[in-house]
Amino acid sequence: MGKKTTCRILAFMAVCTILCSTGCTNLKDIRNIRIESFSIKSLSIKGLDSADAVFEVCVDNPAKDIAVSYLDGVLYRSGKALGTFTIAPFDIEGRSSDRTDVGCSIRLAPGISPLTLMSMARDFDISDCTMDVTVRARVGKSPQKKLTLKGIPVKRLINGL
Repeated sequence: MGKKTTCRILAFMAVCTILCSTGCTNLKDIRNIRIESFSIKSLSIKGLDSADAVFEVCVDNPAKDIAVSYLDGVLYRSGKALGTFTIAPFDIEGRSSDRTDVGCSIRLAPGISPLTLMSMARDFDISDCTMDVTVRARVGKSPQKKLTLKGIPVKRLINGL
């Protein structure tokens, strides 16, 4: 291998290391983000197994700007899947506490009907709920990162419920 080729490979590896370490540092910054509150702005039922919703979310973000390009997941109650959700892309302003409208598509899991959900609502306890989430986001001007989290307690994400 020639001297120029070796230098190019080393330069490429150095750039990759810098980009990766910068991206990881930025992902650590998002640990302090808190969802302060959320409310349902609109809800439209689509058939017997899906719905579209718009949530107003108040986020306290001490980190840099965050651009979420993809977020989806599965919601569980006592280990049983209730349904899946997909969130429309959205941005969170950095170093602020800001309200953001977030669009969401919800699809009930097979075997879960709207009537089943209504009967669960009577004794619904958010402490019983967990979710698996996959998110692709950019923190500041760093490259996009994909992150998958499993078994997240919903109560931990949403303060004040």
